[in-house]
Amino acid sequence: MKGKVVLETKGLCKYFGGIKAVNNVDLKLYENEIIGLVGDNGAGKSTLIKTIAGLYKRDAGKIYINSEEADINNPIDARNLGIETVYQDQGLIPILDATSNLFLGREKLQDNIIGRFFKIVDDKYMKKEAARVLKGLGIELKDINSEVYNLSGGQRQTVALGRAVHWGDNILILDEPTNNLGVKQEKKVLDLIKKLRDEFNV
Repeated sequence: MKGKVVLETKGLCKYFGGIKAVNNVDLKLYENEIIGLVGDNGAGKSTLIKTIAGLYKRDAGKIYINSEEADINNPIDARNLGIETVYQDQGLIPILDATSNLFLGREKLQDNIIGRFFKIVDDKYMKKEAARVLKGLGIELKDINSEVYNLSGGQRQTVALGRAVHWGDNILILDEPTNNLGVKQEKKVLDLIKKLRDEFNV
């Protein structure tokens, strides 16, 4: 028995003019399940991911989260439903460090009157939390303060995964997570994906 369905699409469609990029897709994702989409370039895999993640608005069909119909019109809607997505470009800012990328757009403010009023970022908390999150995932960086452009492709991918896991709930969508990685880096990323399922219920 597979357990409960956490994500389901029925008749999902996304068109670009006369091009049917995603046409009548039915999909089910069960709790603690890892599934992969296989297809040629241009088959619509990334478009399907972006439609579920709210980057594209669907033209037809329905999306269900935990058996309830979901109205996903933008990435914030998807995030509020517990869906985090790592795209091919990873969505990282190269000149920022791992901590800043982990909290990008969701920075923690200092928990006092001055911090809240002047919107002063709590760097100390964020660095400590970033180190805790990455360590918990088994991600080792020589220097957490180093800019992301100094990291290897595999390290950048794990930072992106760490961010998604930290902010996500139980659905993690990855668009070509091993793209442009070497054999060793690819294995590390795939092992991390399995760890997320087995230890973090993602």
